[in-house]
Amino acid sequence: MNFSKPYRQLLTDSLFSEVLQKANASPRKRANHNFHELSEVYQRFLNVLTRDTYIQAHRHKSPPKPETFLVLKGSLGFILFGEDGSIRETHYLNSDGPIYGIDIAPGVYHTLVCLSENAICFEGKSGPYDPTTDKDFAPWAPSEADSSRSGYLNQLKKLF
Repeated sequence: MNFSKPYRQLLTDSLFSEVLQKANASPRKRANHNFHELSEVYQRFLNVLTRDTYIQAHRHKSPPKPETFLVLKGSLGFILFGEDGSIRETHYLNSDGPIYGIDIAPGVYHTLVCLSENAICFEGKSGPYDPTTDKDFAPWAPSEADSSRSGYLNQLKKLF
């Protein structure tokens, strides 16, 4: 297989700064930097978030995909939900510990909130990436386009 990516990629301060600039300029207030080709079976990327980003609760069910998050800089609140939207667990993830990351099974509704000015997270999950099946959005959580998302985001942040 011939990939267009280099044989190695370093995770550096300059890369973090570059992706953070993209996140700040993005209407969604976050940006990804992929280390993989979309067709690869293991997807790995940086997810750079700013304080005001909202990520609708979702799961990776069909096809089932486990997912791993590791905080490299900053802090995140990670929330796991039941099928009905009830909160099953909350976890404070921080680059200084004591909890640095989380690995979740396929099919678990989850979201994360940025609790620091910005946060840099390394994510890994099964591929290949298909935008039509990657996420199953929770019907009980506001969409990113919904005007109630800001209030919901603030409620989620208060859990931490």
